[in-house]
Amino acid sequence: MKLCVRRGGGFAGMVARTDLDSAVLPPADATTLAAEIDRAGLRNLTEPRANRTWPDAQLYDISLVDGKREYHYRCTDATIPEGVRELLAWVDERPERVESIES
Repeated sequence: MKLCVRRGGGFAGMVARTDLDSAVLPPADATTLAAEIDRAGLRNLTEPRANRTWPDAQLYDISLVDGKREYHYRCTDATIPEGVRELLAWVDERPERVESIES
């Protein structure tokens, strides 16, 4: 299972990318990642429609590759579900994550 999170927008408009592959995690942590993804409902979410757009809003573009299936989800700080926020916080604490800046 591979998770890719792109965070962009904001005042600077930079796009930060975070990747986490369950294959590099210890088995117990790979199980936790799968559970966090399930708890967030990432495979079943539909993209929210914001009532109002904010020019400097933080945008999230989340991709999950699970075997041969791919899932994509986009949201903003204003529309991110709490479960997804908690998933991203867990990923951000993993030392195995790979971070980069996209141009």
